[in-house]
Amino acid sequence: MRSLRWLLLVAMAVVAGATFVVYRAQIIAQRANRRPIPPFVSTDTRAEALDWEWGQSADGKPRVHITAKHYKQSADEDHAELRGIELRIYMKDGQHFDRIRTDVATFSTKEKKLYAPDEAEITLDVPAQGQPAHQLTSIKAAGVNFDSETGHAVTDKHVTFTFENGNGTCMGAAYDPQAHALHLDHDVDINLNGKGPKSKPMRVEAGELEYSETEAVIHLGPWSRMTRDQLTINAQHSTVKLTAEGGSRRVDWIDAEHGVGTDQQPSKKLDYSADQMHVSYNADGQMDKISGTGHASLVSHGDGSDTTMSGDRVDMSFVTNDAGESVLTSAAANGHGNIVSKPWKDPKGLTPDTKILSADVLDLQMRPGGKELERVNTHTPGTLEFLPNQPARHRRILKAERMTINYGVKNEIQSFHAVNCSTETYPSAADKAKKKPDANIAYTSSNSIDASFDEKGQMVSMKQSGNFHYSEGVRKAQSDDAILDNTKNVMDLDSHARISDDTGSTAGNHIRLDQTTGDFDAQGHVATTRLPDKKNASAMLDKDEPTQGTADRVVSAERNHVIYYIGNAVLWQTSNRVSANRIDIDRDKKTLVADGGVISQFIDDKNKDNRNSPADPVFTVIKAPHMVYTDQDRLALYTGGSNLWRPTLTVKCDTLKAFLNPEDSTADSRINKAFGDGKVEIVETAADRTRVGTGEHGEYYTDDGKIVLNGGTPQLNDSLRGNTRGQQLTYFTDDDRLIVNGAPKDPVQSHLHRKRS
Repeated sequence: MRSLRWLLLVAMAVVAGATFVVYRAQIIAQRANRRPIPPFVSTDTRAEALDWEWGQSADGKPRVHITAKHYKQSADEDHAELRGIELRIYMKDGQHFDRIRTDVATFSTKEKKLYAPDEAEITLDVPAQGQPAHQLTSIKAAGVNFDSETGHAVTDKHVTFTFENGNGTCMGAAYDPQAHALHLDHDVDINLNGKGPKSKPMRVEAGELEYSETEAVIHLGPWSRMTRDQLTINAQHSTVKLTAEGGSRRVDWIDAEHGVGTDQQPSKKLDYSADQMHVSYNADGQMDKISGTGHASLVSHGDGSDTTMSGDRVDMSFVTNDAGESVLTSAAANGHGNIVSKPWKDPKGLTPDTKILSADVLDLQMRPGGKELERVNTHTPGTLEFLPNQPARHRRILKAERMTINYGVKNEIQSFHAVNCSTETYPSAADKAKKKPDANIAYTSSNSIDASFDEKGQMVSMKQSGNFHYSEGVRKAQSDDAILDNTKNVMDLDSHARISDDTGSTAGNHIRLDQTTGDFDAQGHVATTRLPDKKNASAMLDKDEPTQGTADRVVSAERNHVIYYIGNAVLWQTSNRVSANRIDIDRDKKTLVADGGVISQFIDDKNKDNRNSPADPVFTVIKAPHMVYTDQDRLALYTGGSNLWRPTLTVKCDTLKAFLNPEDSTADSRINKAFGDGKVEIVETAADRTRVGTGEHGEYYTDDGKIVLNGGTPQLNDSLRGNTRGQQLTYFTDDDRLIVNGAPKDPVQSHLHRKRS
């Protein structure tokens, strides 16, 4: 019994010890798991908390949620101090939120506003679930005020931000998450990275910026500057439109107010300006078009010249080259279109002309590389003006319904085509300085013009086709077609050609006119009209009557002082005429030379009183192979075998000298007398008799009707009175008088015809 009691005591002691050990272990474990005793709360603090959270919902969707690693509420419950903060302001769909993170902030309990004195990071449009499809917009700034009710965030401190394909800075900013609107106060500086591999980054600078994420529109002002590579656009207010592709945004277009742009590439420079400028970009983020409205202008600084295109509206198109540069390919001007190509000044004084092209609608194409012009088309009536930069060059104006202009190197015109056009060519400064009396404005018109130029922009030739007309002072011309050789200042008129001045006119199939001298070469059925010229006219024809002429070819030389009629040549005044294979007139020497089949015809003056009865004209006709008339002695010399015909009288001889009456003569005939030499034969015919006189020399006096034969053995055969010989025979056509002179050794011989009984 005593042993059993002892054992029970031992067992109870063991159980008690074990119980104590278990209890102690539990106490230790509980103490280890027990939350620490909170620190002492000061009198200005109502509550403190670690890992604090606060949120608010609406319509079953989260609206705002704040977490902080440490939360301390003031005793008056006016505000709370937060550390390690994250504020989420949810969008209306509850699927996206704007997130604000900062180390330290003060939260106004009553106003529900959060203020972060140190740097805060704002991340926009964070998805509530999953990862974002693209880089999110992140904004960092100090001194940020957040309104938990509206989500507005405002700061007046320096701001930095990053977004997909870009970053930037500014001073002062405000963000409205409900309207998705961001406002950057001033000193805005944004860098937009290019999207494609060839796309260049863009820098956007402005006084202030307003960004509407909903509308994907950025407003810049009151000044703005956009720079991409070597392209810079300065403007007042500007609008940038973004477009979303593949979940990301890129610049779609830019509108700039009073924009001025400069594209400075190593090999070219372009300047743009307009009251309103619109810049559009392609899917790769590359500029593909610029449109300027209101005083729009494009200036291309080429190699050797500056070309300015302007108009009410100017549209420019670009492509991207292998180097990622935007290259100008074409431009169009609408409304008061104007292109001025001004060459750089040549130190040697050989500066080419300045060209001014004007039309309501102009279409310009650039050469590959966008450095020089290739072609310009006018789609409305226009004017092309050449302003000389050298004293010897002429100002020229071309007006046309349509024009196509092709350019060569240094933006010099290479050729142009125009339809329904006219030209004006003004005297040069050198001409005016010399006070040339014949320096007049030259005008032309035609259905079309095709012109070519040399490498210096000087016109080489110009072809005007269809209904061509030309005038320069008193000088005029017309034809179906005309070609001007500007280097020689020679004009070729082709088909139905005609030229005229105050001295007369010339028509033919083709005429070549020297515009400097007025000389011409007309060919093919040529007809001329020369007005009376008492000062320089030849007296062989009437000075008071216009002179008509025809020939296969007519050449005027020495400033129209010498005229050649070649091939079937005929000159006439009323019924007086001279014809030959060729007739040459020297107006200064007052000579007329005719060669080959010469025929001269003079109507007697007594026919002036009977012009209404042309059935009875009285002519003096002389034929010979060659004739020379000299006005000094009023002598026409016919050689090579001559024949003279008058009513009832013919004269044949080897050489005939015809002396014209003085200008003031009242004699009936233009010929005063005629002397024949070599085998002279004079035949007089009447109704009842024929008289034939022969000799080596013969003289005929028209006023007296006297004929004198001498030389050799003169002889007169009279059908009524027989044959008479003598050293000299003189007889009269109007009566029967015959005077015979004979030498002692050469007595007179007569053989009389007796009448039969």
